[in-house]
This record gives sequence, C-alpha cells and structure tokens, in this order.
Amino acid sequence: MNDPSAHQVLLIIADISGYTKFMVSSEIEIKHSQHIISELIDAIIKKVDIPLEISKLEGDAIFLYAIKDNGRFTIDDIRKITVEKLFLFFEAFHEKLQEQASHASCKCGACSNVHALRLKIVAHSGEALFYQIHNFNELAGKDVILVHRLLKNSEKNEEYLLLTENAFMDIEFPCKLKLMESSERYKYLGQVKTFVYYPSG
Repeated sequence: MNDPSAHQVLLIIADISGYTKFMVSSEIEIKHSQHIISELIDAIIKKVDIPLEISKLEGDAIFLYAIKDNGRFTIDDIRKITVEKLFLFFEAFHEKLQEQASHASCKCGACSNVHALRLKIVAHSGEALFYQIHNFNELAGKDVILVHRLLKNSEKNEEYLLLTENAFMDIEFPCKLKLMESSERYKYLGQVKTFVYYPSG
C-alpha cells in the first residue's frame, strides 16, 4: 500500500432504495431480486464516464468520485458534466426499471414488486485521502464518512437527489430547477445544510 495522497473531490453515492424489503425470503425470490438489482446497477454504471470514476460497489449502491484537481478537466467542466450524469443516472434507472417490469413473466414477490424500487443520490464535496491497494483506490476521511452518513437522513420521499451545500456550490444546475433547502445533523459531524431535488416532482 502506497502512502495516502489528499485530493479535493466530489463524492456521489447512487443508492437503490427499497432494497432491504425487496430481498425477500424464498430462494427463487432472492435469486431474482439479485438479478434485478444487478441489472439496475449496471444500467447506471454504463452512464459513468470521466471525470467521474467508480470507487466501489456497495451492495445496492455505487460510490463515485471526481477529483477536482486532476489537471485533465477544469472545475467548470466537472460541474457541467456531473449534473448531466446525475440526471442520466435517474433516466437510465427508470428506463431499466420499466423494461424489467414490462418483461416480467414471473409472479414471484421480487418480480411482481420491481416497480416499487427507487433511486436516491447523495452528493458532497470535500477532501479525501486516496490509498492505493493493488489496483484499487480506497477513499478515506471525514468527508467520505459524511457522504455515507447522508444516506440515513430525515427525507420522507423515496426518490431524490440530496446535496450538501458544498456539493451544491460545485455542481452547475439549471436555474429553473426547484431545490428544497433542508438540513441534517450527525453526531461528531454537526449540522449539515442540504439541498434536495425530487426528479418526479
């Protein structure tokens, strides 16, 4: 393992909500639910492109990052590309979801309830330490912890894009986009101002 290097980063987690209750009890349902989740994650992965990179898959979620000081893209490029990708993630997810629902001939609990799955995306901007372990980049630090904590929040809707104030400043959104201001509080991390967008709203 090499010595860690610090970079300014934009951190994003795309998480399929409803996954826990979707993983039902019988063997056939578990097998089918895993296949459906894998297909949905794959649809999102196909939309990932530089400057965004995949750090790791985390069960029902994809952990992504963009290094802001990478020298290949300007910060303006990163801001514009990232917002396009965020909307593409929702679009790809729902296209695949509709495809799965329309082609489902199986009547098991997993296949019958595929329409109940939703996508939530959280984003935060800060600093991360990069550890090179074999061919993988492992990210660590306070901001990496925070973006993961944000998955547990007070939001009642099942599908949304939630950004910290830092991420909001780093992503160039269309001026007509309606974002709701809110906040979250986490032990040891304090109060976090957030902006929430509802894709279906």
